[in-house]
Amino acid sequence: MITRREFIGKGAVGLTALGFSPTLLNALLVKTGSSAGGAGLEDLMIPEDVLNKAVEFLMSKGADFGDVFVERAAFDLIGSDDKKINTSTSIEKGVGVRVVKEGKTYYAYTDSFAAEDVYKTAQFVADAAAQGVGGRKALINMELATSKLSFPITPNPDEVADSKKIEYIQKLTDRAWSSDDRVNQVSQFFREIIRQVNIATSSGKIINQTLGLTEFYAATYMKDKTGNLQVGGDSRGAHAGMSFFKGENSLEAVVDKSVDRAQKLMEAVDSPRGQFPVVLGPGVTGVIFHESCGHGMEADLVYKGSNFKDKIGKRTAAKGVTLIDDGTIPEMPGSYAFDDEGTPSERTVLIEDGIQQNYLCDLVWAEKLGMKSTGSGRRQSFRYPPIPRMRNTFIDGGNIPADDIIKSTKKGLYVASAGGGQVDVITGNFMMGVPEGYLIENGKITKPVKGATLSGMGIKALETIDMVGNDLVIHAGAGRCGKFQTAPTGFGMPTTRVRGMLVGGPGEAWDDVEGGSL
Repeated sequence: MITRREFIGKGAVGLTALGFSPTLLNALLVKTGSSAGGAGLEDLMIPEDVLNKAVEFLMSKGADFGDVFVERAAFDLIGSDDKKINTSTSIEKGVGVRVVKEGKTYYAYTDSFAAEDVYKTAQFVADAAAQGVGGRKALINMELATSKLSFPITPNPDEVADSKKIEYIQKLTDRAWSSDDRVNQVSQFFREIIRQVNIATSSGKIINQTLGLTEFYAATYMKDKTGNLQVGGDSRGAHAGMSFFKGENSLEAVVDKSVDRAQKLMEAVDSPRGQFPVVLGPGVTGVIFHESCGHGMEADLVYKGSNFKDKIGKRTAAKGVTLIDDGTIPEMPGSYAFDDEGTPSERTVLIEDGIQQNYLCDLVWAEKLGMKSTGSGRRQSFRYPPIPRMRNTFIDGGNIPADDIIKSTKKGLYVASAGGGQVDVITGNFMMGVPEGYLIENGKITKPVKGATLSGMGIKALETIDMVGNDLVIHAGAGRCGKFQTAPTGFGMPTTRVRGMLVGGPGEAWDDVEGGSL
């Protein structure tokens, strides 16, 4: 099962082909394999003088800020569905131009790199922002920005033969099919993305950044003689090449986890329902707080009235809870050297020991809130203006051994994986599914459950955390975060116990035998 968080747009790739061409890769990978500001001005997709002149056009009629965003990207997909292998490659390029004036954004784009088309688009946006007001010539001096952050692609996609990749996916498909006689469907998708970006800003920056994102998703469906149908899934995604996918991140491990989850669901008991302790396992369960809290801390939604508005310096989580959004972690899907406005990425502490410290800001919304950009301005492609987005969001590790958290819970639900469902990003009200969960009985993890859901309000869930483990895991998944546009993100957490969630399920009603649930 692929949700909107998993490979959005997988069917949108258009040009049937096999693999990346060496010419395209050479253009995209510049000279350093995968650069983060390390390539020189000679490697820009559009010459520096053209970018400079386009920015001067943008600023010629009194704009407060302007930028030119140039992008060239290639998407290579190998999919296996119903024992059939399909391949596709798509290539896109274009230029987005933006003016910000008096808090308003004016935006347009062209799919042409020709200088006259870039100038025409820039002039159009400048005129729209000016609204008939004249201006004066703007002089911009550009300087290449550099970063110590680097996200190498090893090996490069063209260093592995297309036939070898197809053979590999076929073996992974066969691995799932042969795992259990009850398997009745297998879906797998392997995708490589190379994205080169140039940004020229009215503050005088030029950014030249190339990233390579590799993703794999596996879903295994099982059905028994009674008609019981279940599906297990898992994924990995990283700003890296195939060298990342080893050990627990290997594609074989992803397939095996999808099989294991399906098998456990086939034997699972109906989830109990009620309000009782929920223990969230490390890693992927961090998506719960990504959804129910992280969006509410994005500056545009804060400005519009999320339940984290006006909370700086106030308690928004239990003591001992620290929430971080970090765009600098090597290989993680939400990492980069510069955001899509040219601001360096950073590690942003949102909540420290329960107290709200910051929000996630781009340049526009930081100005409206009287704050500084946190390097969180992201966009799906040149067709979209940047907006505040999460990167890799996680609850930081505590000091309690994970086993002690389980042993301290007499009766509850252990959640090993969460996903799907619905979230109101303003209020933080959420409902999410539990694709892998277990009963906790007398301080031990026992039977797997099916049909479990979690619901509540994000800020209340943060406030009712009473135990934080020391086993932090940041999950490198292949999902997409959707907010008017999509972006790859990471999330994570240590083993954590929460009191303020409501568990739904088709099983019997449970009470909180320990007391303390709010």
